[in-house]
Amino acid sequence: MLDNDSPAIDWDSMIFSYQKTDRMYISHCKEGGDWSPGVMQDFQDLSMSPAAGVLNYGQGLFEGLKAQRAADGSIVMFRPERNASRMQDGAKRLGMPVVPEEMFLDAVRKTVLENSRWVPPMGKGALYIRPLLMGSGAILGVAPAPEYTFLVYVSPVGPYFKGGLRPISLKVSDDFHRAAPGGSGGVKAIGNYAPGMVPSKAAKSEGFAEIIYLDAVHHRYVEEVGAANFFCVKDGVISTPELTGTILPGVTRESVIEIARDRGYEVREEKVDVDYALSADECFCAGTAAVVSSIGSIKHGDRVASFGDGEVGPITRILHDELTAIQQKRIPDERGWTVAVE
Repeated sequence: MLDNDSPAIDWDSMIFSYQKTDRMYISHCKEGGDWSPGVMQDFQDLSMSPAAGVLNYGQGLFEGLKAQRAADGSIVMFRPERNASRMQDGAKRLGMPVVPEEMFLDAVRKTVLENSRWVPPMGKGALYIRPLLMGSGAILGVAPAPEYTFLVYVSPVGPYFKGGLRPISLKVSDDFHRAAPGGSGGVKAIGNYAPGMVPSKAAKSEGFAEIIYLDAVHHRYVEEVGAANFFCVKDGVISTPELTGTILPGVTRESVIEIARDRGYEVREEKVDVDYALSADECFCAGTAAVVSSIGSIKHGDRVASFGDGEVGPITRILHDELTAIQQKRIPDERGWTVAVE
């Protein structure tokens, strides 16, 4: 393992952005074959054919999870087996060889261990873990690539939204959709994200933190908040868009639902009409990067709905506080969600 001397980073001013670290994990697999034993190597650029399937046809997907310092000083990950399972589902959808769960977990653990000096102090951020699976072999013609690469790298990150839990402002997209029924919206395909860059950038230029997408069929039901799942609360009932194959089955989403139900809240996984969302008592979004982020206002056309008078909603705060306390081992983890790295 590398020297654990802390890098020269101002942890307090760190944002959610890329930072080169020390080591990475990589493995290769021929179409129809088995994965080679993964190896750790110094972080470096990749050599790839211009005809690589991922470059020409977007045959690739990724995952995102975090390692962070816990209250007892250990480094822990949150439910990494759920990310392994989701990557397997994505691989099947995109015609790529599945990465076995044991291999996935071993890869992320080793990558965190060999970059442990980049894990921020507790409460100062996290080490974002990026597993990447792609068709790296050369192919001409829309077909699965002849060879695949699975790799894992990491980067220390600060909060996804500036201001932490402070309520953010969002804008509903009237012109763009994230995914359509029958497409790849339910997996973390790389092609799902580039089309969102233009509407997201436009929203941010107008002062919004992110965009909200509606469904592509009725242009009426809330789907996702950029790269996070959406929740709203009305009369004590929590609603979130149901999983119908067009939105990502978020690990944080799943965890928030379980925490809320264990606390006695009614949680409905359903079609969430945008008008219903705008009339809610509080709204928030949830994801690995965003954690649980309070939504202070939503603009839809000429209408602006505000929630909580600029304050974080009470249920949002309860869910945020319990989730982060579990992730940092500040309270007992009765569900076995946290996994020690060392």
